[in-house]
Amino acid sequence: MLPSLSPLERGRLRMSVGYGHHRTGRPLSPLEVSNYIQAARRDGASLQDCAEALQLSVSQIERFLRILRLDESEQHCVDWGSGDDFIGFSTAVEMARLKEAGDQQAVAQAVLSERLTSKEVREIVQLRTRSERPIQTCIDEIVGMRPIIERRYVFIGSNPPDACDHLNTISQQARDKILSMGIANLGLGNAKGRLGPKHFTLVGDEEFNSAMTRIGKGKIEPLLRTQISEALALA
Repeated sequence: MLPSLSPLERGRLRMSVGYGHHRTGRPLSPLEVSNYIQAARRDGASLQDCAEALQLSVSQIERFLRILRLDESEQHCVDWGSGDDFIGFSTAVEMARLKEAGDQQAVAQAVLSERLTSKEVREIVQLRTRSERPIQTCIDEIVGMRPIIERRYVFIGSNPPDACDHLNTISQQARDKILSMGIANLGLGNAKGRLGPKHFTLVGDEEFNSAMTRIGKGKIEPLLRTQISEALALA
């Protein structure tokens, strides 16, 4: 058992990591699961305690804790499965093997812009570790091995400083809903994205790039900051 967590928190954790729940939706993001586990560990729970409470193996618990090693600017991008606008959990676990924040940031951007798979990220990490070549060189080598290269566009911005504490108290789902409304209000093409407590990330194709060019890339961050502040004020 994890006595430091409430029955509701333990239930949400089990629903988020349990087998089969990917079909009906998970109430917590991987990062939220990791933070709960970390909180239990700080209150004295062992890895084995966490594993037994969540019906997972110790190695699976360690995978969740590993993504907390990611730079803060990438953590909010991690989600279950795979998609165009976020970093899959397995991919994030591989990314966390990189020790330098700058390396993690470069790979995160490549995951979103080049749709890197977890296997490709593992190869990039191995290449970086063994060769000690610059991370971008390693990324280019792995991407260059593909038969077809598809271009994606990524925009990363920071949230209003006075909104960060409020954003940190709401769920990832609630934050992403706010960002989706801001994207729609600004007419940012078919972009998708993730909203973290301190940063937001937008990802899209040529239509998104055209919308950014039309609006002005220098205006995107302040405009979205305003959208976020207004949405929180109405909440």
